[in-house]
Amino acid sequence: MRYRPFGRSGLEVSVVGIGTGGASRLGLAYGNTQEQAIAVVQRGFDLGINYFDTAENYKNEEVLGKALLGHRNEVLISSKVGPLREDGSLLTGEELYTAVELSLRKLQTDVIDVFHLHRVSNRIYDYCAETLVPALEHLRDDGKIRLIALSESSGSDIEHTMLKRAVEDDCWDVFMASFNLFNQSARESLFSTSIEKSMAVEIMASARSQFSQPDLLIAEVERLVETGEIPADQVDRADPLSFLRTDDGQLSPSETSYRFAAFEPGVNVVLVGTGNIAHLEENVAAFDRGPLPEDLQTRLVTIFGHLRAEVHVPGREEGPI
Repeated sequence: MRYRPFGRSGLEVSVVGIGTGGASRLGLAYGNTQEQAIAVVQRGFDLGINYFDTAENYKNEEVLGKALLGHRNEVLISSKVGPLREDGSLLTGEELYTAVELSLRKLQTDVIDVFHLHRVSNRIYDYCAETLVPALEHLRDDGKIRLIALSESSGSDIEHTMLKRAVEDDCWDVFMASFNLFNQSARESLFSTSIEKSMAVEIMASARSQFSQPDLLIAEVERLVETGEIPADQVDRADPLSFLRTDDGQLSPSETSYRFAAFEPGVNVVLVGTGNIAHLEENVAAFDRGPLPEDLQTRLVTIFGHLRAEVHVPGREEGPI
């Protein structure tokens, strides 16, 4: 397992993190028992993963807390709460404090290492920065959280409009963003600033949808060629995935996607989501193989770098390599 400095925090983070959201939610959404979900987390720990991400609305903070009992001082726990109530009104600072206290109890810990405002839209960013950040700073000063973070609403903000503003503010230690083959815009719009300011960066959903299932990727590449979004001479129409071939053989879309994201300058940790131990082991092995060959990395930027597409399809888990 590879480890990296986690922004300016002084902490070390594994390049692979376990994300407990997405469609699977540690397999609990597909019928896994709590014991099976706990086994996935513990196998991740055994493989060297030290970063585990959850959220209030994932409904599995208690499971994660049970899984990490006895290892609390060896791992980083990340959680989140949305700044909007169910009726669409804005959370107050007092309610945020209550939400953190509840997460602490569920996770069976005294401190949450990284606490996010979840899926923050550009429309409510000012409120979050002006009203909720002071509450988070209070929680940090009280020792309830360590790092102040936020995640974007990637499905409705493919240009990272909100995060472009957030990286200019000094109140955030960490942010979670979307970065994948079909939307590489964070490279220019976010990472140059986050590197300069030593902000920690988590990547979500890098290998979902088309990148988890070859047939979907083939169909999407064909569509992009047909619509002129990809020049026809950039891919082999008879074998649309031939560009994923290296001297070591054909790479799967998932492995390509993970390695493409994980070794992008400025990225600290890439989250993988699964309820299957074998799938987790395969994913970790892919990261262990290191960066993609330089010629393939360059070609992926050339073919797809101009696209601005959201690839997440609700109901699909990141597929096996």
